Amino acid sequence: MDKYVTIEEYRQMWGEAKLLHKPDEEYEGIKLYPSMAKSVERLKTWTVREDDVWIVTFMKAGTTWAQEIVSCIMQDGDLEAVNKRHAAFRVLFIESDFPEQIRRLKNLPDTLQIADETPSPRMLKTHLPGPLLPPQIWQKKPKIVYVLRNPKDLAVSCFHFSKMGETDPKKLAQTFGEFLEEMLAGKNHYGPWWDHYLYFWRLRHEENILILRFEDMKQDLRSNVQKVSKFLGKNLSDEKLDAITEHCTFGTMKKNKMSHNDDLFDKKNSPEGSSFMRKGKVGDWKTHFTVAQNEAMDALIRDKLHGTGLKFDYQ
Repeated sequence: MDKYVTIEEYRQMWGEAKLLHKPDEEYEGIKLYPSMAKSVERLKTWTVREDDVWIVTFMKAGTTWAQEIVSCIMQDGDLEAVNKRHAAFRVLFIESDFPEQIRRLKNLPDTLQIADETPSPRMLKTHLPGPLLPPQIWQKKPKIVYVLRNPKDLAVSCFHFSKMGETDPKKLAQTFGEFLEEMLAGKNHYGPWWDHYLYFWRLRHEENILILRFEDMKQDLRSNVQKVSKFLGKNLSDEKLDAITEHCTFGTMKKNKMSHNDDLFDKKNSPEGSSFMRKGKVGDWKTHFTVAQNEAMDALIRDKLHGTGLKFDYQ
């Protein structure tokens, strides 16, 4: 990506894309953000490499956190090298593209072409549900790091993210209750969280798939960093694992503008305190859910997850 644009130009393009007010799209019944459906269609025949490393998550489940850990490990703990490139350039967001008229002005290829040009091993991220991932991912079996987060905190984080950089008065006025109703019905971006989770939960014993939990990472980040390192075939020293762990704490990452997309959003219309890395807490849902909303979510969780063995820490 940085072969074509600087991070400053990239930020400017994000702002310009928002001003176009492109509508959301839909692909095979899944709600997507603008300019994504075409990329998802192309993924059906897109070439995956065996040495790719994929970070797959439902949005706001811990993507930014996981991609920073993976970046540090793939750089063998060279944190200086990691900080030289913005995360958006290190880890390509595979289904995300700028509108064509904006890319044309900068002579910027689409993300899939940039990924094709990227030397191996590539780091790629996606929020797409399993059935929409490129078919070759199941044939070539690259490493996949998947992150789960309890659905109550997930809903709260998705709600706050929905306001960031938004200019549509209707979306800005949407209440948490209204947003939660959409999530309970599975009408949110990327479809029902339970389908997304369960697809990968059922694949948790596959050798090329590592399931992480947001709550476990909060409780013991160091052991999860070590787990990812082992999964990716790296044998890093304790000193390097300690350094990566410190680099990837919430507090450190929030201050490190190279590790997240906060600056990509024009937050003048966003609620006060809005941030790409807002709180990173477990249990923040308790400050948002009413008793009735909590009961509705609990009923949905029982219905969708019963008998699957998938359970969460809500703290």
